[in-house]
Amino acid sequence: MSATKNYQSAFKTHANIVEINNIKNKKSAVLNKFLENKILKTINKSKSIHSVFGSNTDYFYQLLPKIKSDIYKVDLIHALSENDTRELQFVNSCQFIDSRICINTKAKEDLISIYNNNKLSKKLSDKLVIIQNGVDVNKGLNYKKDDNRILKFGFIGRWSAEKRPEIFLDVAKQIIDKYPKVEFVMAGTGMKSNLSKIENSGVSFLGEITDPKQLDELYKSLTAVVITSVYEGFPMVIMESMIFGTIPIATNVGGISQHITHMKNGLLISSEHKASIVERLVENISYLIENEQCLKLISTNTNNYALDNFNIDKFNTSYQVLFRKKP
Repeated sequence: MSATKNYQSAFKTHANIVEINNIKNKKSAVLNKFLENKILKTINKSKSIHSVFGSNTDYFYQLLPKIKSDIYKVDLIHALSENDTRELQFVNSCQFIDSRICINTKAKEDLISIYNNNKLSKKLSDKLVIIQNGVDVNKGLNYKKDDNRILKFGFIGRWSAEKRPEIFLDVAKQIIDKYPKVEFVMAGTGMKSNLSKIENSGVSFLGEITDPKQLDELYKSLTAVVITSVYEGFPMVIMESMIFGTIPIATNVGGISQHITHMKNGLLISSEHKASIVERLVENISYLIENEQCLKLISTNTNNYALDNFNIDKFNTSYQVLFRKKP
């Protein structure tokens, strides 16, 4: 179950895929009960299934209590928002989870706070495990940005309320008015219905980019990626772009500050109000545009930090060890 099919081909290479959205979307109680029983029977009677894994799906939590106790159960939490609507789901499901993965310390601390507020046993907090995401850092080895490239800032992701793309558009319009040769681009999902807003801000829309090589080429072409989210875990777009020396410029939310130090390997915007965020972004981007040596230094630091800290080998090993565990 997924909102997009971006990674379907990669999953097909390593696993059998059964698409259940078509059945669930029929909203037939009989069909859905049949589907649930079929899935549970397949899992519980299998001699080869030793663990199950879920992330960002209510359906996984619906099945959890009915999965055999000797099957290792894992879920993944990327980030929690303030007054997160999933709090009750986390509380009710934690007794059935053997390991709950968080991608950074902030997410783990937020979950511990929820557990404590609901007076849950400390043993449940002990099941929280931090496994940081990773990327193929080899692609960024010996990479150096072209000093003569056009200054270009990008928003890569989906158009959604928590991502606040309208902030990016406001910033783009002001910067382009000041520096007409600077470019702003957007790529991602949910943007076609907002195409007029994008174009009216002077921003180029590149569509949804799913091909990894094309995405790498976009990262290489960018001076910086701009993150305007109200909450985040630690965005993959930051990791993926930093290996090419692309500077992250981000709102200081979630686990971003665990890796990004302001004016060293990125820029952090610490403000809660949209108008203030726009103002700070315009100030900071203007500073980079007018201070070439500072921009180059931060870009170099960005590349070095990513190569030292985002290697996917540790990520792979951590998951392999986890899935070999028993309840």
